[in-house]
Amino acid sequence: MTTQQPSGRWNSLQKISFRFIFVFFLTHIIQWDLVDGLLDGITKWTGSHILHIPYPITVKPNGSGDTTFNYVQEFMFLTVSIVSCILWSILDRKRTEYEKLYYWLTVLVRYYLAVVLLLYGFAKIFKSQFPAPDELRLTETYGDSSPMGLAWTFFGYSTAFNIFMGFFESIGGVLMLFRRTTLFGACIAATVVTNIVLINFCYDVPVKLFSCSLLLMTLFLIAGDLQRFLNFFILNKPVQAKDYTPIFKKKNWKITRLAIKGLFICSAIGFGAYECWQESNDFGNDATKPALFGNYRVETFVRNNDTLPSLTTDSVRWSKVMVAYGNSMKITKMNDSAKWYKISVFPAEHRAMITRFRDSSLANNFSYTQPDSSTLIMAGKWKDDSLFVKMKIEDNKHFLLMNRGFHWINEYPVNR
Repeated sequence: MTTQQPSGRWNSLQKISFRFIFVFFLTHIIQWDLVDGLLDGITKWTGSHILHIPYPITVKPNGSGDTTFNYVQEFMFLTVSIVSCILWSILDRKRTEYEKLYYWLTVLVRYYLAVVLLLYGFAKIFKSQFPAPDELRLTETYGDSSPMGLAWTFFGYSTAFNIFMGFFESIGGVLMLFRRTTLFGACIAATVVTNIVLINFCYDVPVKLFSCSLLLMTLFLIAGDLQRFLNFFILNKPVQAKDYTPIFKKKNWKITRLAIKGLFICSAIGFGAYECWQESNDFGNDATKPALFGNYRVETFVRNNDTLPSLTTDSVRWSKVMVAYGNSMKITKMNDSAKWYKISVFPAEHRAMITRFRDSSLANNFSYTQPDSSTLIMAGKWKDDSLFVKMKIEDNKHFLLMNRGFHWINEYPVNR
């Protein structure tokens, strides 16, 4: 685009750049409202007939924002932006400037970024995005974790660091809600989002496309004041005050604008904070744990009335049992082989049903008792065998990661 906010007569490069950026940003801002409608079929058709992707696009955007669907959609947005820019340049070639449209585009981008940054900031402040390491994470080895899982464990460990990250995301968003603080907010946001982009690329987090689009928008806002920015921070030159002439001159329009803006800000902050607080109760540290949740060490294992000793070569005897979120259950044998199962718990009946995730017909029914808060006893049929399993729950505090804590003084580094 341009290195500073355009005023007066624009040159050809400025006009062409603006037309492309206008359409490009607009498609990215409104895209999610169209995914389940018109764009769904067009995206699949484009992938098959234009890009000749050798497999059908069956996965739509989900927890991953970098699906084949997303990349085809990005190709479509880029194509639409180029074609629209060409047609717009031909049909509107006599236009000398786009100052009003530039103003409204910056307003749209500012408010869009503000909402996104506030949501992500609150998600960290309320710790719903990066919950503390659970039983699964604590019992996995580093080698078994994915790069994304490693990053989530790193961020989830520290509540204070989450609040620190969330504060700067949120404050960057708030500052962009006001014209006078937009440049400051965009600089903070660009720093924060650049870090996010690098994490997404370096730790295989599937939000690369979305985070890159956010970074481009922050750079667009900085570009409007780039010369003033360079003069102040780099070139040691005087910087003139920017003209913030109100866009609305009539009193009624001024009042209306302030009322709408105030309502928007209160809604963005209020609903954003409430939504992330709710998510923290559902997925964060305060999420309700499922019945029998925990990491258990098997003390006694009786198969067909025969008590099996804890031999490390045994491929039958259970060694550890973990009941995690999502009705999932991990059973580890003495020889360290492990399998995941689905567990359905019926507390009123003191009964649990264990099945394979993809084959619920093979159901293993167990009755269970809990003599005390740390003991779980399960008895029932496992395939053709009768089992009696006595287990002790293991407190997460015995892990060094969870009990090390903070120390002002370290005579020697504890790096394990």
